[in-house]
Amino acid sequence: MADSVRREGPRAPETDPKLGVDVATKWVGNPQHRLVTVGDSLTQGFQSAAIFNTPLSYPAIVAHELGCLPSFRHPLYEGHGGLPFNLELFLRDLEARYGRTVDWWEAPQALFRARGVMDRVEDYWERGPGRAVPSTTAIMHNLAVFGWDLRDALSKSADECRKRIDAPRDDLVNQLVQNAGERAALRVLPTRPQSAGALTQLGAAA
Repeated sequence: MADSVRREGPRAPETDPKLGVDVATKWVGNPQHRLVTVGDSLTQGFQSAAIFNTPLSYPAIVAHELGCLPSFRHPLYEGHGGLPFNLELFLRDLEARYGRTVDWWEAPQALFRARGVMDRVEDYWERGPGRAVPSTTAIMHNLAVFGWDLRDALSKSADECRKRIDAPRDDLVNQLVQNAGERAALRVLPTRPQSAGALTQLGAAA
């Protein structure tokens, strides 16, 4: 690389939002909704195999930088590490009890504890407090749902998700939350008033 273009460090950040280009605008006042996002797990804030820390999603970070985070509405999944199963919290639980490694003679107890943790998570979201959907008439600004594709964004609504949720079964082997995606979507899509239950992801954004 020529000495003339070699840099000792990163260049200074741009502070002019117009980048020196005059842009004609007709905006008057402040927009009612400065940021609305539609997407899947990446946009919703999926981490450690669960949707949990939605305040750390990239749309929330962008809203913070825009100065509109206090009014940026996003769903919360605070119970038992979120949906469907938070691997990080689970591993931290095992580490707190058995240390950084599980010895061979501790393995049966560790497996039994793992099943117990998964059972508590399943009970919370299928039969416990997590089953109740918060009632709000305000549409979320972050409308992303993990696992959804364009077809889901065009067709699925809160009403459709309710129909897809099966009666919970306490399976002795499979301890994962049933219909985790639909349960997560019910905290994203509008449910009140009743007519709003038919809105799709893109319909809610509009």
